[in-house]
Amino acid sequence: MQSYGVTEWGKPLQQIVRETPAPGPNEVLIRMSYCGVCHSDLHVRQGYFDMGGGVKNSLADRIPLPVVLGHEPIGVVAAVGSEVSGVPVGATYLVNPWIGCGKCPVCLQGQDNLCERMTSIGIVRPGGFSTHLMVPDKRYLVDVAGLDPARAAVLACSGVTAYSAVTKLGPPLPGHWIAVIGCGGLGLIGIAILRALGYTEVIACDIDDSKLEAARAAGAQKVLNLQRGGGKELVAMARGGLSGMIDFVGAPSTSALAVPGLRKGGRFVTVGLIGGTGTFPLVALALREIALLGSAMGNTAQIRELVELVRSGRLTLPAVQVRPLSQAEESLQALEAGQVTGRIVLDTQTPAG
Repeated sequence: MQSYGVTEWGKPLQQIVRETPAPGPNEVLIRMSYCGVCHSDLHVRQGYFDMGGGVKNSLADRIPLPVVLGHEPIGVVAAVGSEVSGVPVGATYLVNPWIGCGKCPVCLQGQDNLCERMTSIGIVRPGGFSTHLMVPDKRYLVDVAGLDPARAAVLACSGVTAYSAVTKLGPPLPGHWIAVIGCGGLGLIGIAILRALGYTEVIACDIDDSKLEAARAAGAQKVLNLQRGGGKELVAMARGGLSGMIDFVGAPSTSALAVPGLRKGGRFVTVGLIGGTGTFPLVALALREIALLGSAMGNTAQIRELVELVRSGRLTLPAVQVRPLSQAEESLQALEAGQVTGRIVLDTQTPAG
């Protein structure tokens, strides 16, 4: 099998060729079809997350190399272990990459994404930038029969991450505006999900006018270029303040919009991982009852809910840029340079360059 992964932290991805493994008793071997390219792959490639104040959350200290990237995998069942039932060879499945220990209270509740001992696909376990992928248990498989597999791949990370963040806002209310900060691939699918769930008053924020145009096409009612406006302009556009913000950037400059932009009782949900330290006036948080919430990934049940939203016709998956697996590194470089609008998906059925 052919894969692309990190063989040296901070360096370009390299091709890795290994023998295709046979599944253990509870495992499922997937012949990969597509895998989405996510901004988190850049953080994994560099080997750390920026926690602010010069502090780095190092992956290099706890994850051995090589690391095969890719955590938006979709493919066809190639083989199953002796204890696996109800998973037919040849069926197409989306894979939830957020693998928990399976034994702790949150895992037993189906919330593997909250497990303290996660071994996520594409970060700890070998990922989907590969011709084959081993899934540790069938409970991480989501039936996507009838969906376009290239577009459906993004539901495993960007889709469920945006969906999980939206569910933290509370129900949509008339006259209550929501701001989406950052209109890359994650923000665009976030806007589509907001619309699918009944949020009709959405302001898209970015520093790139072309991405703001894409946000309008995705369903945003208003747009704001953050190089030309900030909290004051958001309040005016929302006619008195936002009831919610979802920050898909996660930088000091974007988190600084929370207090000036939100109305009383507003919720600021931070998702992006650019990194740094946010500073908030604590008295304002208390007196105005503003909630600051973190949100990362989601669980298998939420991915299934997303799939049903697509099947119902309420959610239209955005178009994706499909590239061959051999362009994994070039795709990361384009993402890093801010040259990507929407989402890149690697076609893992064409591994050779």
